Order: sequence, then C-alpha cells, then structure tokens
Amino acid sequence: MSDSHEADNHRRLHNLFAELNARHFSGTLAPLILRFSGRLKTTGGQYFKKPKRIIQISTRYLAMEQAWDEIRDTLGHEMIHYWLDILGQPCGHTPEFRAKLRECGFNRYSRLTPVRARYLYRCPQCSAPYYRKRRGIWSCGPCSGPRFNPAYRLVLAETLKTTDSKTPHALPCLP
Repeated sequence: MSDSHEADNHRRLHNLFAELNARHFSGTLAPLILRFSGRLKTTGGQYFKKPKRIIQISTRYLAMEQAWDEIRDTLGHEMIHYWLDILGQPCGHTPEFRAKLRECGFNRYSRLTPVRARYLYRCPQCSAPYYRKRRGIWSCGPCSGPRFNPAYRLVLAETLKTTDSKTPHALPCLP
C-alpha cells in the first residue's frame, strides 16, 4: 500500500471515529491513538487501555469489498469498550456492553476469518460461526451461558483449506 493510501485510510479512520463519537456517544470520547495493524490475525480490532488508550483495526478489512462498512462496525465495537472504560465500568463484553452494541446497531462479531483457522464450527441453535485452529468440544457462549452446555455443543460444519497469512479471509454475511 502506498504512503498516500495509508494516509487516506488513517484520515478516514479518524473521521469515522469523530462521526461515530458524535452520533452514538454525544462526543464524549476524547481522541485516542487510532491505527491499522497487520498483526491482528484472530480478531478485527482491539482496544487497549494501558499504557496508552489505543484502538487497532485489522488491515485485512481493507481487502474486503465493503471494507468501510466492516471497519465502521469494528471501530464502533471497540469504541464501546473505550466508552465503558471512560465511565469506570468493566469494559469487557458485559450486559452493558451488549445493550450499547444493540442500541448503536453495530455487529458483535467480525466477519474476518482468523488467519490460521482450520475448522468451522456452528451453533446448532443460532448458527453462529466459530473458527478454530484445532478440533475440540465447545458450546456456543451466547446460547449456553458461561459454562459448557451439551445442548449447545458446536457442530463441525467444515474443514477449511489452510492458506498463507497474507491472504485476507472474509466471512460471508450470515442470513
């Protein structure tokens, strides 16, 4: 990517932050470090609160057809973590987090496939996709709650082809 494209993407990311901040957080979020990262292999974004507040967005989004729609959802998701942190509340995926996520209309999950995923599992109840590097026995978190529940045991849906880490993977939109 050329320096001018990087600068354009960086500027666009900051403008998107300002737009989402005004629309969903009443402009209460102070500017923080925003950057794209090519090191995010299993997630679309990250919020760090120490030593400095930083939001990172995966560069793999930039190769997707609807890149900025996906970036908007992921940035919004990470901004909710930041907002909860500013309020002094736990900034994980708490009930307050999920309520704000629904209020804002952001997707909860990234549509990026983890780079090294070899298996795709699905929940038998809600069909949520789960990508894993190894085979195992898991249950769907949203359906089963904090403990394993065999009623929501994930079902192996597909064995994925392995690819090199430079290939962007996009999860097709779920119905």
